[in-house]
Amino acid sequence: MRISQETKHMSVLFASIFLVGIGFSIIMPVLPYYAESMGASAFQLGLLMTVYAICQFIFAPIWGAYSDRVGRRPVLLTGIIGFAFTFILFGFSTQLWMLFLFRIIGGSLSCATMPTAMAYVADSTSPEKRGNAMGMIGAAMGMGMIFGPAIGGLLSGISLAFPFVFAGILALFNAAAVWRLLPESLPAEKRVYQKKKVQHASLLEGLKSPFVILFFVMMLASTGESIHQGTFALFTEMKLGFTARDIGWAFTTAGVVSALVQGMLTGKMINRLGEEKTASIGITLLGLSLALFIFTFNIPSSIVFMAIFAAGTGLIRPSISAAVSKRTQGSQGSAMGILQGYDSLGRAIGPSLGGFMLDQALNLNYYTGVIITLSALAVLLYGSRLKTAVHANNRENVGE
Repeated sequence: MRISQETKHMSVLFASIFLVGIGFSIIMPVLPYYAESMGASAFQLGLLMTVYAICQFIFAPIWGAYSDRVGRRPVLLTGIIGFAFTFILFGFSTQLWMLFLFRIIGGSLSCATMPTAMAYVADSTSPEKRGNAMGMIGAAMGMGMIFGPAIGGLLSGISLAFPFVFAGILALFNAAAVWRLLPESLPAEKRVYQKKKVQHASLLEGLKSPFVILFFVMMLASTGESIHQGTFALFTEMKLGFTARDIGWAFTTAGVVSALVQGMLTGKMINRLGEEKTASIGITLLGLSLALFIFTFNIPSSIVFMAIFAAGTGLIRPSISAAVSKRTQGSQGSAMGILQGYDSLGRAIGPSLGGFMLDQALNLNYYTGVIITLSALAVLLYGSRLKTAVHANNRENVGE
């Protein structure tokens, strides 16, 4: 049985995102302790994550739109190479201000990766297969996050800096593989050539677009998600004395569940229930997990609650991505870039907000996360009802 060229190319893309997932998640169990070793408080740790996400919010739409003009491959390579060098420099940092500097540069460059990968999928798949393909991109990231935290926890035994250097070197190998094996998906005749600048237009267009409800839901859900990701290590250290290796197992569990959900369930649920209902189930699970984290009492309980958390997030992002992609006419890179921008805005707000709340009182970070996640669910349900009402009204007008 011969494998088609399209299947080969998508396999290379999935492998690349898998490696990005490993590189990103290697640092998750280590970053809080690494920053803390340089004198960072919970709030400063949150800011360290926030500046990275703010840069993604600003630059992801730019990279997405730019990939519509020059093609997906060069932008994808820019993101992976930027990720590599900034992580290596991060590992050699000696002062807190250096961590902030390299996070800013890294966030500005690495955010080229995911919107471009999603646009590559949109170029290469039919609308009917797109939900499954978006889910597989998420599964590839999730599979990477199975191994990353465990590797990071083990490598932290060498030094707290070594996981960052290792992640950067891994990204260089990833870039070499993409350059050698992944062809361009957007032919020259389909590219969008614009004389005007795209720096800020796409973000403003997001507020005016028919997808504004989906963008806002993504931002709120991402805020709730990143409150947990930004404070979990310090929360469990303060409450139960967890180490980097301890929380590494919890994040590894999240990777396993996320990969299974996105690889086996998300596409089927989207096809059966639709994007909005699938996302609403995911947001409900996310809110439930944030409430449960308050009652964490040992490592096994943290692993169970992390599994519920990962199941929720594994449904949210692919379903909203598929909804935006299917309804976009034309520039997929721009649409995915705008979505990534609002996703990143949530990641910018969440860690610093969660860190500030944790500094005020134990558990307050998770109470805040639950409230924000419930708000995301309310906005999504309102948007779904509004869309149903508009469709019904349109059918009545056609009937008249």
